[in-house]
Amino acid sequence: METKRIYFTVNGIPEQAEFPADCPAQDVKDLFRSAAEAGPHDILKLYNPKGNIINISPSLEPNAPASRYKLEVVAADCNSELLGAELAGSLGFDLSSMEKRLQSLEKKILVDAGETPAVVYEMKKQVDLFREKLESVEHLSWLGFYKDLSEGTHKPSPFYHKRTLHKTKEECEHVREKFMQMSSLEVSEEVRQYLKTPTFDNWQWEDAEIMVLLQVMYTDLDLTVTFNIEPEVLQRFLFEVYRRYNNIPFHNFKHCFCVTQMMYGLIWLTDLRSKMDSMDLLIMLSSAVCHDLDHTGYNNAYQ
Repeated sequence: METKRIYFTVNGIPEQAEFPADCPAQDVKDLFRSAAEAGPHDILKLYNPKGNIINISPSLEPNAPASRYKLEVVAADCNSELLGAELAGSLGFDLSSMEKRLQSLEKKILVDAGETPAVVYEMKKQVDLFREKLESVEHLSWLGFYKDLSEGTHKPSPFYHKRTLHKTKEECEHVREKFMQMSSLEVSEEVRQYLKTPTFDNWQWEDAEIMVLLQVMYTDLDLTVTFNIEPEVLQRFLFEVYRRYNNIPFHNFKHCFCVTQMMYGLIWLTDLRSKMDSMDLLIMLSSAVCHDLDHTGYNNAYQ
């Protein structure tokens, strides 16, 4: 079968994709989305060496490593105003009414006092900041706002070939920074409950989000409290695990999460917390996390 090989960069990191010439257009887009670790609602742009935008499709012209394309995640395709309004409504806020009332008070004070006091300007500033915070929710995507939590809707994308077996220092640092930014935030209850089910969809979560979800598993099983595991220690452990899973087609960090999440789901499904002690649960979960560390991608017969 004839295949196409495309060389490109993501965040300055060289990548290589290979797919059949008759590959469906959506599979090709999912392939590049996977390479960029982009969410299902993110917008991707691919540039040729001249800086022109080119279409991500099966008709992409094969290139050479010396003339790599450039892949960028430029935006999240979502109606942030609508999402902000829904979020404000669920919190009991009506921004439109707040603004109208503030304008009315401002006019009344202006008539009575002859000028607008500084406190009114400060109130307007706070309302504007609150609106901006509600409408700028891209940073909350990993909490589940942009995730499809329906069962079995995603399939793994075609594998994209990394340049090296081991992750680069730049790649690891990029993921580590995202993980540290997310690690102190609160994961939504909807995601936490969905994570406990064997039907959890593993394929739409990027590496930094996966580490956050692994952290939730240790926390919600009370392992961090029982064994006095400091958050910083757990985070360093999870990052080192991520760093030591290689860029290979199957036994990679995504596979680590698939196995661990299934173990976690079965613990809750079969109520093992009431049947086994905490040490056993810690061993089971950590064994699943570490079971394919530094796997080279070859089977036993080859090795």
